[in-house]
Amino acid sequence: MDNEYQESKEKDLNQQNESNDEKESSSNYMAMGMSLGMCFGMGLGMTIGQMIFDDLTTGMTIGMSVGMCLGLAIGTSIKKK
Repeated sequence: MDNEYQESKEKDLNQQNESNDEKESSSNYMAMGMSLGMCFGMGLGMTIGQMIFDDLTTGMTIGMSVGMCLGLAIGTSIKKK
């Protein structure tokens, strides 16, 4: 009987933890930051890539990678109200 009670308590705690994780992951602007970071990174990368490397694709790939990382960092740090 104690085992059944403990198992039901553990299930309840696991469900609460899962719902808290979902709330925490949706309470920031991570996805929006990554999307905007990739867009701005590609735009800047095309310009810089043409000036420095004389190749658009190299600049776009570098710019998109850097933009996505910066967008992830900035978007995660901003909390939704």
